[in-house]
Amino acid sequence: MKKNSLFISFLFLYSLYFGQLNGPESIDFDPINNRYLIANSSNGKIMQRSSNGTITQFVGGISPNPYGIEVVGTTVYACCGGKVLGFDLTTGLQVFSVNLGATFLNGITHDNSGNLFVTDFSAKKIYRIKIATQTFNLFAQNLTQSPNGIIFDEPSNSLVFVNWGSAAKIKRCSLADSTVTTILTTSYTNIDGIARKANGDFYISTWGTNSVYKYNNDFTTTPTLIVSGLSSPADIYYNDLTDTLAIPNSGNNTLTFVGQSTASLLEQNFSEVAISPNPSANLLFVSSSEKKIARIELINESGIISGIYPVEDSFEATIDVKNLQKGTYFVRLYDKKQILIGIKRFMKVN
Repeated sequence: MKKNSLFISFLFLYSLYFGQLNGPESIDFDPINNRYLIANSSNGKIMQRSSNGTITQFVGGISPNPYGIEVVGTTVYACCGGKVLGFDLTTGLQVFSVNLGATFLNGITHDNSGNLFVTDFSAKKIYRIKIATQTFNLFAQNLTQSPNGIIFDEPSNSLVFVNWGSAAKIKRCSLADSTVTTILTTSYTNIDGIARKANGDFYISTWGTNSVYKYNNDFTTTPTLIVSGLSSPADIYYNDLTDTLAIPNSGNNTLTFVGQSTASLLEQNFSEVAISPNPSANLLFVSSSEKKIARIELINESGIISGIYPVEDSFEATIDVKNLQKGTYFVRLYDKKQILIGIKRFMKVN
């Protein structure tokens, strides 16, 4: 996207969102309901942005105020002081609460095994929470800088997290043994958020330059400036469905989107993918009208991968679901470049 086009887009978003957001700290995408969710860290609300750009309240009265948020299955989880709370994506009702006794939980991510991971900014720790049992344990401690944004990196089976302060470091925490290593010591000050694109690229937001930068999958190349002129860019999110980077500006209560049209491209991705029959007891037929399918994943309501089905780069596939437990699942389709091309919900019946 050309620089002048990005600037015009930013001005439009600023005028639309000013006054509706209050300390937007984190943004995530709810693919089933086709909306972005934004944590308002200054007034105890999670807001929702529809595909046409309208912003309304999703949940209010959250105490302590929400910071990092993460959508997993049918729930959005929020870091709230020393607790993690969860809210049903359909009703908005609180369905999850774990008090970690932490100091200031800030960043949050999840793996494919039903775990949440949260950073304690003030205590310099990382916690692991098992969603199904609502239990937790201290996963990493004695970190040298204050950890902020965090993201699960499946290829390396690790957590990649960014840190606050001068010469801010980007670090990796192994999921196998909790070992923490430094990937890179940057020249930036106060890195807030980190996001990962499906192709392996990483994006970081920094308050020091009020910008977002892109790194390759192993952080070995010179970072690319993606967008500048932001205002305290916080916890960012990369939407692979629309090839769009979403940025909450906590300094001036706006959102910035870098990439394709959020509404039109998302609708295109959903319309090109079909599943049947739905509900299904035995076989599920999956098709894509425009992009060939290379892999299908089935995700249960807890965010755990229940099945992975390689596909011979085809527009159609049939998968056997008869051994799945009864319940709601999400079907995620990827192309041969491991780019997410669609998500559908289906009901497994007996």
